[in-house]
Amino acid sequence: MKVLLAGGGSSHEREVSQKTTAAMERALQELGYDYKRVDFKSELDITKVWDDSYDIVLLGFHGRAAEDGLLQSVLEAYNIPYTGAGVNDSLIAFSKDASKRLFKKHGIPTADWELLQHDPGTDLPKSKIDLPFVIKPDNEGSTIGLSVCNKPEDFPDAKKVSGNYSRLIFESFIPGRELTVGVVGDQVYPIVEIFPGHELYDYASKYTKGMSRYECPAALDQALAENIQTLARRAMDAVGVLVYGRVDFRLDLQGKPWCLEINTLPGMTETSLLPMGAEAFGIGFPQLIDEILNISLKKYS
Repeated sequence: MKVLLAGGGSSHEREVSQKTTAAMERALQELGYDYKRVDFKSELDITKVWDDSYDIVLLGFHGRAAEDGLLQSVLEAYNIPYTGAGVNDSLIAFSKDASKRLFKKHGIPTADWELLQHDPGTDLPKSKIDLPFVIKPDNEGSTIGLSVCNKPEDFPDAKKVSGNYSRLIFESFIPGRELTVGVVGDQVYPIVEIFPGHELYDYASKYTKGMSRYECPAALDQALAENIQTLARRAMDAVGVLVYGRVDFRLDLQGKPWCLEINTLPGMTETSLLPMGAEAFGIGFPQLIDEILNISLKKYS
């Protein structure tokens, strides 16, 4: 198998993508794959590099331009095989509103929310969701633009963080624990608990070294852990996400899990959360990349 390893890209998460593809490259080397790594300025430039000597594109991008289905639709138009979720599942998962609608339809508990249109630069719109709530863009990744409002006095600061986006989700804030679950093929990995440096697991908490800590498997009783893992699988199925993904939850103070969203191209360095779950299951990082490649190729056989 010859692999085109594609990373970089045009989103806010370009630097994170470069770390992902560096880790993926080390895995491909260890696995003995024939590959070429390319740092793209535009995700769609894959079509300019691809030729028939390659078997598949290993997607190491993150963020809007790679996770919202556009890239996948272009690759399919050019008959270029790629790893991970397809066009529709990427599009739906990247929209928090669309995915939460499917969670609700399929009986998967998700926090109350409202999608509101907003004119960037103006005051934030008024929501029917009671305080406290979280504000986040409907279609951005990596908690970009996320803010928390506990009281009306928090609105000016929230505007500075969330006010540059036109489609905003206002979501009931659920006090409790931050959990995430990796799913690859038919396998649901052990749960990772996140202890963020801020009130929520925001961009700074994710990417500032030492700000957050993690525990995997999370300290949960077996029945609760199995319930959350089942909900993660059901969430993936509800949205139709193929190959792999990472499902984020909040666990409230009464011990009830609430599904937040699905990441279809989650961080994939050796220390990222999905690989952390795989490691706890006994699957090392190179083997994880190997599984993603082989499961992805089965879509085209």
